[in-house]
Amino acid sequence: MKKLICKILFPGVLTFSLASCIEQIRVPVRTETPILVVDGTITNHAGPYQVRLSQTGTFNLPSEAYDKLAVRGAAIQIEEKETGQIVHLVETSGAGVYQTRDPDFVGKTGNTYVIQIKTRDGKTYRSDPEVMPASPPIKELSANYTDNEGIVNDTPFGYNISLETDDPADQTNYYRWTAYSYIRRQSVGVLTFGGNYWYQYCWTPVTESTVVIQSDVYSNGRPLREQVFRSPIYIVGKHFVEVTQYALTREAYQFWRRFNEQRQRVGTIFDPLPSPIIGNVYNADNPNDRALGYFTASGVSTKRIIIPGDTLTQSHLDIETRRFIAPGDCRRAFFRGMEERPEGWE
Repeated sequence: MKKLICKILFPGVLTFSLASCIEQIRVPVRTETPILVVDGTITNHAGPYQVRLSQTGTFNLPSEAYDKLAVRGAAIQIEEKETGQIVHLVETSGAGVYQTRDPDFVGKTGNTYVIQIKTRDGKTYRSDPEVMPASPPIKELSANYTDNEGIVNDTPFGYNISLETDDPADQTNYYRWTAYSYIRRQSVGVLTFGGNYWYQYCWTPVTESTVVIQSDVYSNGRPLREQVFRSPIYIVGKHFVEVTQYALTREAYQFWRRFNEQRQRVGTIFDPLPSPIIGNVYNADNPNDRALGYFTASGVSTKRIIIPGDTLTQSHLDIETRRFIAPGDCRRAFFRGMEERPEGWE
């Protein structure tokens, strides 16, 4: 039986009272059967290759609980169809992360790859065959200074990283780009007995969180120019930037396009309801049981650029960026903070 809660209001200057009744409604919480989520890539560069397994869970789950969604104890293998070679992946200390350990197993453009996943509950999942397309080399990277005042809750200063690629004219190409940079950050530091502050500066990585993709459907054979990354400026110092260009199959490109379309919806009543983005992995015993995510075979090209980082003086930066100086040891105040500059950069 529905319960009515009645509230009586007594205005101080009125001689009558107003009564209102509020009907208490219990809204059922929709629960869904967890769905396997697969995120993995094999390339023509040396491994290790990584696959991450998780499962769908409650919307707005607290960040500290995401670890509970990791799928552990699975047996994963990648097969190269042309040679019959199989490589097994080993579970790492990361939540639901598996990696190859065979240094001699390297993907080849033009070859076909299939992943197989056996979960602890006895289910076997396989991917549709993925033929690894070749990636043209990145011709050039450029960095352009920006002071975008529209950026909220972050530094407006940064470098927009763009690339140029000579797109092949004899085929349709699909691209995805990822990028990262190492930049300098500043913290208050640690006060020593001598009254000095140590560990005020460190290097920290910045990664691109958006999915940047492109097709040459309307520009086949013409130079491809695309802005792919923004490296923020907090203090004066060099920026070490690396961009990776992935060649995608048509099916992989369509998956990431649907992913972007769903993320970019503005949330009005006119938007279609979000739906699971089905990938290329399915239950071998029940093809209707499809996993989310995608297993990708991609030829890749990488290129690096070192930016001097002296566009602005520190006094100018302090006006806007002093609020980003964190308390304590810089190495712990920022994600993966390092005292020494990253290795492998001249």
